Amino acid sequence: MARVGALAAWEQEQAASVDLTSSIASRCSERMGDFEDTEVEDQPAVPDAEEMLEAVAKFGKPTSVGEPLHPKIAATINYLTTHQLQDNVVAETLEKYKAPVNCVSLNVPKVNMPIWGNINSNTRAQEGKLQKILNLLTSGITAFARTLDGADVSEEQQDALALLCNAQFEVNCCRKSSIRPNLNPKFAGLCRTSTAPPTTQLFGEDLSKQVKELDEEAKMVGLMKPPMSGRSLPYRRQHPYPSSKLRWQSDRNPRTYPTRTYEPPAPQQQFQPQQQQQQPSFLGQGPPKPV
Repeated sequence: MARVGALAAWEQEQAASVDLTSSIASRCSERMGDFEDTEVEDQPAVPDAEEMLEAVAKFGKPTSVGEPLHPKIAATINYLTTHQLQDNVVAETLEKYKAPVNCVSLNVPKVNMPIWGNINSNTRAQEGKLQKILNLLTSGITAFARTLDGADVSEEQQDALALLCNAQFEVNCCRKSSIRPNLNPKFAGLCRTSTAPPTTQLFGEDLSKQVKELDEEAKMVGLMKPPMSGRSLPYRRQHPYPSSKLRWQSDRNPRTYPTRTYEPPAPQQQFQPQQQQQQPSFLGQGPPKPV
């Protein structure tokens, strides 16, 4: 009977737990229905991979790279900039593009003879290399200028011409800078960019006039008093060994170095051999023997 009663009680507990579970499930379903009835706000759609690539393409593009050229032109430029032309090909090409009559600045200016005769061999060798580069550059500018039409010049053509001409100007400035160490510092102003522009001569046609002007300018500058600085004050050299003739006394820390008198060395005594003591002869036989 006890077992039957316990079994009946266990069945009642299981039935109660099933009822509780069903009630919880029904409540959860009601809640989910309430959530389905409410309106959900529209969320932004995630862009596709292609759209994202197009959006960031302008940021991923290197800033030092421009628009691509025609494949044939690009291949030609890449080859010519990495391979040296033969000397005969360069000479023939330079002969075709000489400086125009009405454009004297496209000539390679020579160094004025008074300066050329007084520069060293190293500077002359460097000057020869720069003249060779400048000759190629001026011929290239001439060839490019002949392709232009004065009535219709595009913006790119104007930029190319301006950059090429500025490169020629910079090469001439480098030539003056290489010659400057050979000049007298008083006439170093000949190498300034504000001096006479080079035409057929690197330092201008009237070199003597410029030299006179720089000489007068140096005289005018010599009238001015140079500014005083800490380095321009007289410098007193410190001697490690004091002497009677070099004595310094400072206003803030007076100090007198001791003097040293010279004492000649004592005369050396001459060596005198000791006199040998004679011993009397024994019984008067034979000479006396030394001790």
